[in-house]
Order: sequence, then C-alpha cells, then structure tokens
Amino acid sequence: MLSPKLVLGMCLASLSLTLFLAALDIVIVVTLYDVISKKFNAYGDIGWLVTGYSLPNALFTLLWGRLSALFGLKTCLSASILIFEIGSLIVALANSMSMLIGGRVISGIGGSGIQSLVFVVGTSLVEDRNRGQVITVLGLAFMIANAIGPILGGAFSQHVSWRWCFYINLPVGGLAYAMLQFFYNPTSTSSLQSFNSKYTAAKNYRYSNLLTTQFWAKLVRIFIFKLDFVGFALSSAGFVLLLLGLTFGGEKYKWGSGTIIAYLVVGPILLLLWLLYDFIILPYFGRNLPESERAEPLLPWESVKMVGALTGTIANFFVCFGYNMQLIYLVQFFQLVKNQSPTGASLHMWAFLVPAMVVIIAQGNINKRFGIIKPVAVLGVALGTIGSGLLTMQNGSTTLGQTIGYCILPGAGFAAVMQSTMLSAQVQVEKTDPCFRQKFIELTALNTFAKALGMAFGGIMATLVFSTTVKDKLMHADFPVPHFSNSAEMIAYRESHYDGATSPLAKVLTTGVQNVFYASLGCFTISFLFSVIMSNKRLVLGPKAGTASSATDVEHDACSIHESDGEKNVISIINSGSSANEPSSCGKEQKSKT
Repeated sequence: MLSPKLVLGMCLASLSLTLFLAALDIVIVVTLYDVISKKFNAYGDIGWLVTGYSLPNALFTLLWGRLSALFGLKTCLSASILIFEIGSLIVALANSMSMLIGGRVISGIGGSGIQSLVFVVGTSLVEDRNRGQVITVLGLAFMIANAIGPILGGAFSQHVSWRWCFYINLPVGGLAYAMLQFFYNPTSTSSLQSFNSKYTAAKNYRYSNLLTTQFWAKLVRIFIFKLDFVGFALSSAGFVLLLLGLTFGGEKYKWGSGTIIAYLVVGPILLLLWLLYDFIILPYFGRNLPESERAEPLLPWESVKMVGALTGTIANFFVCFGYNMQLIYLVQFFQLVKNQSPTGASLHMWAFLVPAMVVIIAQGNINKRFGIIKPVAVLGVALGTIGSGLLTMQNGSTTLGQTIGYCILPGAGFAAVMQSTMLSAQVQVEKTDPCFRQKFIELTALNTFAKALGMAFGGIMATLVFSTTVKDKLMHADFPVPHFSNSAEMIAYRESHYDGATSPLAKVLTTGVQNVFYASLGCFTISFLFSVIMSNKRLVLGPKAGTASSATDVEHDACSIHESDGEKNVISIINSGSSANEPSSCGKEQKSKT
C-alpha cells in the first residue's frame, strides 16, 4: 500500500503539472504573434490568439464548478484535461487562422476547468492549516508558467516550429492525466473498478427510455435547473458582447457606429438579465420541484450574500485586472519604446514574477503557522498600490534597475491578494453545513471566475486605454507622422522606422503606457478598499505535525471533499424509476455525517 504522503505528493504534482500547462498556454503565445500572422496572413485576427483562449477560460469557470458538484471532481477535472489536449492538438495541426482560433477556444474551455478545479481538489486534500501551502504549490506552478512561457515560445518558434508550443502539451498533459487517474482516488475505488461499474451501468441501461417523452422532459429540467444553461447563455453572451465592443471600438469600428453601440448596450442588459434570472427567476420557478431536482443557479444568491467571500472575490477581480494591465504593457513598453524583440521584452515580466513567487512561499508558511489571511492581503495590496504609483514614472530614460524596483511591489501585492482571497472564500463555509461540499466548490469557482474575468478585462481595457491615448496624441502631434487607421499599422510603422526611446513618437507611446499604468493604479486602489472590509476569519489550526492526532492530516479524512452522489442523483432523475421524494445531494451529505 502506498504511503499517504506519497499519494498526496503525487496528487499535488499532477495538479501542479496540469495547472502549469493551462497557465503556460496563456503566455506562450506572446512571442508567436509575428510568425503566426505571417504564416496565415491574418494580422487583423492575431489578437484572438490570446482572446480565443482567455475568454472561454473565464466564461466556463462557473459551469465547471457546477458540473463538478454534480458529477464529481475527478470526472470533471479529467474531462477538462482531455478537452484541453484536444484543443492543443487542433492548434498544432491548424492549416488556417479559423482552425487555429477554434482550437484555442476549445483549449480555453478545458483550461477553464483545469484552473478552477485544481484548486478545489488540492485544498480538499489537506486540513485547514495546510491549505495555504497547497495554494502555494499551485500558485508557484502558475507563476513559473508565466515566467518561462515566453522563453519557451521564442525557443520553439525560432529553432523548431511554433507548432511545438502546442504539441508539447500532449505528452506532458498525458503524464499529468495518468498521474491523476492513478493517485487521486477520493472514493477509494480503483480506476478499473470505476470504469467497470460505469461500463456495466451503460451496458444494462434501458436505452428504450431515450424514446420516451419522460426522459427528454427530465433531461431538459436538468439542463435548466441543475446546470442553469439559461443563466450560462445569458452571462456568456453578455460578457462576449461587452468585450467585443471594448475590443473593436475605435479600432475595427468607430465608437459611434451602430455595431459598437449595440455591443455596449445589449451586453450589459444581458448581464443584468443573468443576475435577475439566477437570483430571482430560476429559484422562483424551481421552488415547486422535487427536492432532488431543486434549482441550482450558477451564481447562487446564497454564495453572493456571503459578504466575507464576496469582498475578497471583488478584491481579487480588481487586483488581477490591474496586474494584467501592468504585465502586458510593461512588455509592450520594451517592444515599442525600447525596440526589443518579443522574447527579450517578455523577460521583463520576471520583475513582477520573482517577488510574487517569494510572497507565495512566505504566505503559505504564515498561513500554516498563524492561520491569518486578511492582514496579509491588506498589507500586500497596500504595497502593490504604492508600487503601481511608482510604475507610472516609467519612461524612455528609466534604467533597468529602476524598472525592476517599480515592479517588485505590484507583483508581491498581486500574489498576496490572489492567494488570500481564495482562502478567505473557502473558510466562510462551516464544515457542519450540510451543503459544505457544494458551497466549497461554488465559492472556489467564483473566486477563480473573478480572477479569470479580471485578467480578460485587464488585457482588453489596457489596449483600449493605450490605443485611445496614442490616437489622441497623434491627432494633435506637432511633428510629422503618417495616418494610422488602427494600432497594428502604428506598431508596424514603429518597428520599421525606429528612432530611439526618447523621440517624439516614443514619448507619445510612453504616455500611452503610463496611462495604462494609471488605470492599473486605480484598480489596485479599489482592490485595497475591498481587502480592508474582507472577513477576519482565520484558518483553523489543527495539531502540529508530529502529534498523534495529526496522523490523518495528509489522508484528508477530515476535510476532504469526496465525490458526491450528485452523479447518481442526476442519473436517477433521468431514469424513469426516480423518486420525487429523493433528497438532494446536500441532504445526502448531511445524512452520511449523522
């Protein structure tokens, strides 16, 4: 029999490797813009190389949380890895820009499940006191991917082929998948036994039920009340339209055009309808259903009204918003103003990432020893706000040492808030709560959703601020400059007519970057305000390692989120013999505890 510590270590290794790949896919494409746009002659669509991944990565987060609550963490995490791998293969084999973007979207859907569920699985493996260290391990995997992604992208594109940036996901992802199947076993059932039981169930299933109206009526109720596909459709359409309006406004279409106005009006309306539907309409129509079919919105009011979790989640959204603006446009500064290569400019991200890694490691030990969460978040984002103010001083004559100094505090602040807010959200749920498992997953998914959405909005809003500033400055420039219809033309001109880091055009570009940093300063300030009103709740510190009562700590007996009966519950709803009086999964968990 394998040692519990070995099993825990291998589980965390599998989760870290999986998260590393999903995070790597976000940044590895930074150095591929030129080679891919030339390959497919698609300069106008190259922005979707990132957006095609990051947008579904954010939008599907809540849905993955719901699916895992119904069908189990291992099942859904395994499915997300497979979807990610399929998307990577499609991108690697792409023979057109449309095929490549389609593959990126599929990868983003899988990556969304990975980035949300690895934190749920990882923190469920250990006691409260060790959750911070688990998030430390996973956070380091995320940061390391951000640090080496551009280097790997540049190396593959220059010395092998850009396609290997995606081929590499296949063997590494396959290894992570195999490790997950072998070592992560929350139901104490072997993978072979689980497969055999599902095969037997599928073999013995009465497929004649598929021809009955009762079957399809119950399936529709599952999609509407359990998976909340209406809410998912409203939220996805709303965010997509809003982000498209912000992306194309002033670039592909004029701000006053009917297309942009429609995007920016209809998008927010759909988002408001989503909140109305999930908070009021869906619970109202679902209240008369049997308990086993009760309505479960993707964004339940019960989770949102937890002020301790909500304030931290909002703080996380804004710190990710501001941090991504800084990260992207520090790289853009060195490309546009200093005329460095994409790979060389991307190395400056280390100025953010190294202090972030240090804070993640230190915070994990602080959480384990003292159990405090809020003080670390408040101090971290306060320092990050100061650093964001310093970063606005970046200009063409700034030395490398000064740039590194400006970036240390924002990187540290980002790491402190990202880690603290997830822990703060998780500790809001009492273990005695009959719906502990489901609420734990929902709050973790909501925090991850805020992070992914903040990153997506940060990248798009940064581009909007930069483009608007540069266009306005060039319209009133007192030096000769060609007319540019969009930012891509201006960047291409700058590359072919580079005239130094302090030239008039360079100063215009520097002003654009500085305005992005001012906007990020505002985001860090808002994050600070919400961190101040975060919950004061601490992690529960159990017995220290080495005592007799701590022996089960790594065996995750006390706080492990075991695979629920949700899958059986959904299947029983579909089967014609299901009982209307069958208790919900929360009820079942409560019964099992008693």
